[in-house]
Amino acid sequence: MADPRFYRREGPFALSRLAELAGLDGVSGDLELANIASLEIAGRDALGFFSDPKRSDELASTKAAAVLLKAEHAHLCPEGAVGVICPDPYRAMAQIAQIFYPDAAQSRPLGGVAGKSLIHADAKIGKNVEIAPNVSIGAGAEIGDGCSLGANVSLGHGVVLGRDCTVLPNASIAYALLGDRVIVQSGATVGSDGFGFAAGASHIKIPQIGRVIVQADVEIGANASIDRGAFGDTMIGEGSKLDNLVHLAHNVQIGRHCFLTACCAVAGSSVLGDYVQMGGCAAVTGHVSIGDRCVISAQAAVLRSFPADSQIAGSPGRLRSELYREMALVSRLRKDSERKKKS
Repeated sequence: MADPRFYRREGPFALSRLAELAGLDGVSGDLELANIASLEIAGRDALGFFSDPKRSDELASTKAAAVLLKAEHAHLCPEGAVGVICPDPYRAMAQIAQIFYPDAAQSRPLGGVAGKSLIHADAKIGKNVEIAPNVSIGAGAEIGDGCSLGANVSLGHGVVLGRDCTVLPNASIAYALLGDRVIVQSGATVGSDGFGFAAGASHIKIPQIGRVIVQADVEIGANASIDRGAFGDTMIGEGSKLDNLVHLAHNVQIGRHCFLTACCAVAGSSVLGDYVQMGGCAAVTGHVSIGDRCVISAQAAVLRSFPADSQIAGSPGRLRSELYREMALVSRLRKDSERKKKS
């Protein structure tokens, strides 16, 4: 969600004015809209967008006041919501999001460091906090009791650290709320832009207006990269451990007590349940769900959803038992072929 501590929102705007600014023809009306949001979190003052017929259930249940959608999907628009017909709802969404959030479109922070000090006057620093040289703490940031910040750490405006967190040298945290006892290793980046663009003749950057939510007792490895959410939030559940060079794309949801080992990657909007384990260099594609207690073997490429307690291996990823049967069959065929050649 677009937390006001991180993002300055313009508006509200009349629907007709938004349409004019986004280059949409034939849209009229004085309906006032204060925000743009995904269908599942949009309120009665928000504009939603719909482009995937497979997600028609989200459209049916949305509370959005108006929805961007194609003409062929107009009949799916629920009663009480105004259908805004446009040729490319996703692209129109990107344009209107930039109108509401001009700073986020340019990744421009709302505040800076006061004077020559590296700690902004509006930052709140708890008791017994250790701050090494060259640490930068932005406006409105909150640092809990007992935290330790290594040299050259950067904490952006509005960032919150719980109690007893450790952030090691050269880590960068922005647009994020961290719970108690979180460890962020050196060089990690938390809260960077998600990779969001509306493709076309010229690609339009989609403002990434979500956050990163990190629950208690999480560890984030060195040089890991955690993107903030696009319209929702990227979340890491309590007790989960991310190894070095792990990448989580925008809106990824990691459950509690998961293990993601070195060089793993999870693409946008995928969900991992509790106690999921990923071996080194494993990857999960976007918009899939991995059930609780699944184990993904090293270098697996997971391209579909799996239920709880699955053992996943191979590329493309499938149940480990299936992979082993296929390997055994190939081995037998090879041996049979070799025997025939000898005979």
